[in-house]
Amino acid sequence: MKLKLLVVTLFAVACLWTGTTQLFSTPAAAQGQKLPGDDVIIPSVDEKWGQVKFTHAKHFGYSDCVFCHHTNNASMTAESFKAGKDGKVPLCAECHVRKEGDPKTPKGSDGTELWSKEAYHFNCIECHKGEISHKPKAGGAIKKQGEGPGKCAECHERKE
Repeated sequence: MKLKLLVVTLFAVACLWTGTTQLFSTPAAAQGQKLPGDDVIIPSVDEKWGQVKFTHAKHFGYSDCVFCHHTNNASMTAESFKAGKDGKVPLCAECHVRKEGDPKTPKGSDGTELWSKEAYHFNCIECHKGEISHKPKAGGAIKKQGEGPGKCAECHERKE
């Protein structure tokens, strides 16, 4: 009798676990993508300054998702991404991590080579200082700016 009860209990727990996992997972998570709210590590090609830990949650109040994720649809939101409606969102580094002079590096409308240091600094530093003068081609709206850190070491790890 105890063995029967144990088997039934284990079966019930397994069913509950499977249902709970499916209930709380999202299509974006199932694709192995970071979710809004997850930290993202932005690599650096700079000889002095290392990677940056980017926290989506700290940035939601400053711009639409599309300002940075300009290669996805123009109506991308945290909710549409979590629901899997925006497809795979490429990492910025897939285009912008290249070193200066790489022919595959995208160019801005003024011909500026948007390798990682340029692209990230246009987005990050200009917004932190409240002086956005460069905007991604299909970039979304800016809600507010001028409140971020202004010194390299406040975002970057220092390379030894």
